Amino acid sequence: MKRMKWAVLVPALILVGCSKPEMDVTDTELNAHHAEQVVIVHGLARSAWSMQNMSKGIADQGYQVCVVDYPTIRQPIENTLEKSAEELSRCIAEFDTATHHATNQPKVHFVGHSLGGLVIRSYLAKHPEFVQSEQMGNVVFVGTPNHGSDVADFFSDTWMLSLVGGTAESLTTSPNSFPNQLPLPNYDFGVIAGTQSYPVFNGMFAKTNDGLVSVESTKLKGMKDFVEVDIKHDRLRRDPYVTELILNFLQTERFEN
Repeated sequence: MKRMKWAVLVPALILVGCSKPEMDVTDTELNAHHAEQVVIVHGLARSAWSMQNMSKGIADQGYQVCVVDYPTIRQPIENTLEKSAEELSRCIAEFDTATHHATNQPKVHFVGHSLGGLVIRSYLAKHPEFVQSEQMGNVVFVGTPNHGSDVADFFSDTWMLSLVGGTAESLTTSPNSFPNQLPLPNYDFGVIAGTQSYPVFNGMFAKTNDGLVSVESTKLKGMKDFVEVDIKHDRLRRDPYVTELILNFLQTERFEN
């Protein structure tokens, strides 16, 4: 049984963790979007490099893009949040400088894949002054385990999850877990959930899921919009259709126009 769990855990961690959307954009729209920044945050066991397809697709539409890089493996959750917060603040500060002479009011949007969404929620909860400012834009959570992951539950009684580190251990569905201790967002946000699972993980879920996160876990009270896509968890961060949905929400607060 232990060997089986270990064989499943390794690919699970790898999975947690391309072309641009086919959208026409005018010079006027490019100039308007240039006064807007999109901060992108990767998930568990990933890096900024893993978000390159999404970041390119968004940048191609005229947005300034900053991709956060932060440690997640063999890290206590406190260190993960501290390092990611430093990077988030850096992105925002650099955008402030770059848009000092912009004609339009600068806006900062946030997009988080998987754990990245929780990192964004934690950061914004600790920066209410920014959330209440005119600079605050829209937020998109992509495959984010807002109520924890059944996969983390499956391995929670083994030494294997602790080997990965405290950040991974914090992602269970327990009422006291990191995701379930975060306050509800008080800003405009939308949620994208995948519905295509990995056969090897089917036994870990009782409901529809993307292989690592259940659809129900992604949902949060107060969502401006919600959409399900027939895509696996890892693919969400690099699928051009998902990027197109994100771009729609940033502009209209709706995923599909």
